[in-house]
Amino acid sequence: MDKRLKKLLQPGHQFYFIIFLLFVLACAYISIPLAVVGALLDGFLFLLYQYRERTRRRDIIRYMQTVTLSIGNATHASITRFPMPTAIAQAATGEIVWTNDAFCETTGHFESALNEKLSDLAPELDTRWLAEGKSQYPGELRIGKNTFWVFGNLMSANESHPEETLMLIYFVPCTELTELRARYTDSRPVVAIISIDNYEELMKEATDSEKSSILADIDKKISEWTRESRALLRKYDRDKYVFVLEDADFEKLQKKKFSVLESVRQIQSRSGVLATLSIGIGKDGESYEENWRNAGVALDMALSRGGDQAVIKTRYNFDFFGGLSKELEKHTKVKSRVVASALVQLIRDSSNVMVMGHKMSDMDAFGAAVGMACAVRHRDKPVYIVINEERTMARDLVEKIKAVPEYEDVLIGPEEAMVKCDFNTLLIVVDTNRPDYVESPPLLQSLNKVAVVAHHRREASYIENFAVNLHEPYASSTCELVSEMLQYMVPTSEILKVEAECMLAGIYLDTKGFKVKTGVRTFEAAAYLKRAGAEMSQVMKLFQCSFDEYIAQQRIIACARDCGDGIVLAATKDEVDRATAAKAADNLLNINGVRASVVVFPNGDDIIVSARSDGTVNVQLIMEYLGGGGNHSSAGAQIMHGSVREVEVDAQNAIARYQKSEAEED
Repeated sequence: MDKRLKKLLQPGHQFYFIIFLLFVLACAYISIPLAVVGALLDGFLFLLYQYRERTRRRDIIRYMQTVTLSIGNATHASITRFPMPTAIAQAATGEIVWTNDAFCETTGHFESALNEKLSDLAPELDTRWLAEGKSQYPGELRIGKNTFWVFGNLMSANESHPEETLMLIYFVPCTELTELRARYTDSRPVVAIISIDNYEELMKEATDSEKSSILADIDKKISEWTRESRALLRKYDRDKYVFVLEDADFEKLQKKKFSVLESVRQIQSRSGVLATLSIGIGKDGESYEENWRNAGVALDMALSRGGDQAVIKTRYNFDFFGGLSKELEKHTKVKSRVVASALVQLIRDSSNVMVMGHKMSDMDAFGAAVGMACAVRHRDKPVYIVINEERTMARDLVEKIKAVPEYEDVLIGPEEAMVKCDFNTLLIVVDTNRPDYVESPPLLQSLNKVAVVAHHRREASYIENFAVNLHEPYASSTCELVSEMLQYMVPTSEILKVEAECMLAGIYLDTKGFKVKTGVRTFEAAAYLKRAGAEMSQVMKLFQCSFDEYIAQQRIIACARDCGDGIVLAATKDEVDRATAAKAADNLLNINGVRASVVVFPNGDDIIVSARSDGTVNVQLIMEYLGGGGNHSSAGAQIMHGSVREVEVDAQNAIARYQKSEAEED
């Protein structure tokens, strides 16, 4: 029986008969008698094959009857007429050896099904899941217009020959359920909040008729965008709209990448201010309330990233669209005054204060930390600046501040900070809003009272449980924000000269010498620090470099290459410090036609990417593709694994991805 079954389950040979027939036809050109003999031989073999196939089918039926004999005739008839499609196939080849009536009806292959393979009837049906010991096919199988869940198991045809294995597969119809699920998914509600980013700037100096005209144009653009989506659109504030629609309609809007952002950007006030929108979308929530809450979080995220973009907040993550335009400066300082007042109260109620920037702190992070330390010292509270002095890029500033008596024992490491803090300690985080990017993540996790002051665009991962938050992506630097708050917290006469110079150095660094991202408030902050005693000549000395550093910068610049659209990429295998690479990236911007620069270099065991822009390219989006972040004109990334070449290729792909998005926006 074993040999018979093995022979029984061998594939057919129809293909070979066709080849032989073609050979006979070719022989007809050489010898007619030879062709006649070949044709007779081919016909005889074909008839013999047909006889063997009929015998084979009878043997299959007889074999299946033998297999099912032990369960009785009634049960066998029940299996044959079982309403769920069922088939038995050879595990090695997938050739079908038996089917019930329901399977034949489902596939439309009645007698011929026994000569087919499962992959011929259902190409998507991969049976590797059975070999892996699973009993259910992963996913759903589509056969014609019907959808099935597929279950099965392996069984041995003969115990003495385990290699001759059969698989029993049966199909559970789920067409109605999948259609119902699809309708449910498509009809799930999506809640969006639309906000006019720069309402105050648009209305400033505009007449009543001009205000009405601008708002009417914005209303028209938004209405036209939502018209085809069968959505509910209502304006509930002077600059805000609520937008409720079904998921199926939302997918259509998403595919067009929220074209309303571009259309509204065409509206301009008399003073030249372009209208921009921020859209916060909440979806996949368990209720309307949860979607509304997610929409609010998404809108805050969009605004904190500079506006002019759409952010989708699901239960688990964020998705970003747009955000290519430059942030618009807001002229009001109300928020700075309110945050300064709240921060003063927090300082008074705390036992001591820790100030912490980001890893590999630069002059902006350290200068902002010094400014916050100045405010705390004025309240007669113990204050500590948490910094890793061995891994900072502001060593000159650190050495300068340590020479001041007021800062004796103020600068401490992350380990010492964990010892000095208690349940009533206030932590002020400056120049970053990412919990994984702070100088000491364990310290952040240990403290309950946290204040955040940053100007970098918010990313998907950010510090959530804060007591006070001043986040303004339009600002040139965190030192600018700190300088504004100090005006409401400390008399100018009590600011030390070295503290003012530290903050001015931070502004100078992030504005690249007041060349990029400088607004009215930037110069006002610089003037305030100048009145506090800062000398520009002393700040400029901090940016001087040695001859060796200059040569290292030129080597980086020499290996730069054009990536198109004014973006250059430089990758070096030579290990350089971050400050040198950052200066090289800044110097690349001095080349005519260069809008942005990206520098890739090794630093210890890591690969560092430093990116700079003149303001026309959002390098934060490029760095986010690499797992980094920053702001519109200055960003970076740190890759733990990989080579310089691999990161260079990834950076090229990130640049190309950004260029594609920029082209689509245009």
